[in-house]
Amino acid sequence: MRCDVNKRYLIFALFTVLVGIGLFQLSAVFHLGQTKNYNDNYDETFNPNEFIRAAQNGNVDEVKPFIQNNMNPDVTDNDGRTALLHAVIGKKHEVAEYLLMNKADPNIKDFYGDSPLKISREINDAKLTELLERNGAKE
Repeated sequence: MRCDVNKRYLIFALFTVLVGIGLFQLSAVFHLGQTKNYNDNYDETFNPNEFIRAAQNGNVDEVKPFIQNNMNPDVTDNDGRTALLHAVIGKKHEVAEYLLMNKADPNIKDFYGDSPLKISREINDAKLTELLERNGAKE
């Protein structure tokens, strides 16, 4: 009898933890109205994290193979930040321009409500702001 009680308690505790983890992950997806998951094209060969890292580093030659092999340019990191947003944060003009030429969406906000246009204005980068606006960025 005691063994059954312990099993039930263990199952209940495990279920509670799993539900808690699931709810946390679900809340991250819907945080601040963000409902899209841009990580739908994950491929071991073309890891989205490496794509985003290449954009952060400003190396357009490292970014190109990902796009040429059909990486979704709007793939996000754990904070909902796209490669374009990382390029803007790092003032990587060439990468930002390349991503926009390849249909990166300039209006995707991260989980904190920051968009590429908002960041470009905050860092006073007129060249990036103009590039983003020319490619359809809106506040």
